[in-house]
Amino acid sequence: MNHDLEALVQEARHPATPFERLKALVKHPEVEVRRALLDNPNLVPTDEDGTLTTDLLWTLAQTLPEEVAGHLLFVLHALVEPAKEMGDVVVEVVQRTADVGLIEQVLRSWGPDSWGVRRSVAKNPTTPLNVLRTLGNEVTESDWYVRKAVTSNPNTPPDVLRTMGNPKTESNWEVRDAAQKALEARGLP
Repeated sequence: MNHDLEALVQEARHPATPFERLKALVKHPEVEVRRALLDNPNLVPTDEDGTLTTDLLWTLAQTLPEEVAGHLLFVLHALVEPAKEMGDVVVEVVQRTADVGLIEQVLRSWGPDSWGVRRSVAKNPTTPLNVLRTLGNEVTESDWYVRKAVTSNPNTPPDVLRTMGNPKTESNWEVRDAAQKALEARGLP
């Protein structure tokens, strides 16, 4: 690591670095600098009401989902004792993570109350097939936005897409249309 990059990494980690500077560093092109921010104790401050400010963690989740998923505050406020302020971060992580166990854990804890989380799970190519089957079925998933997201997942089984494209088993025309287009894109009847 060159001297300038090393200095930026140290600045990103340092607890005395002003929050405004952290906001600039979160957009730095060097992944080492962004990753170092996860070591800064002021990355997720609380406001005067005790509400978590998760903007920086959310931004990091877009490029470092696995690292964010391992961050102590993510584990605490997304998995152990879910905090609503962490919702957007959870959506970013679960849409990008390759950790099947994390996907299933987040779906259990956030899924029942968050169509956004279920939609992100539906889009993630790592999502297990049984979960895609559940999220793509009108009987088990009431939100059509979530079902439509299942059609965009490249790993959704053809039989699920056919069921989703059938007017007898799917009432929403947008979901049926998206399922038919997904089948056509794969060259399937």
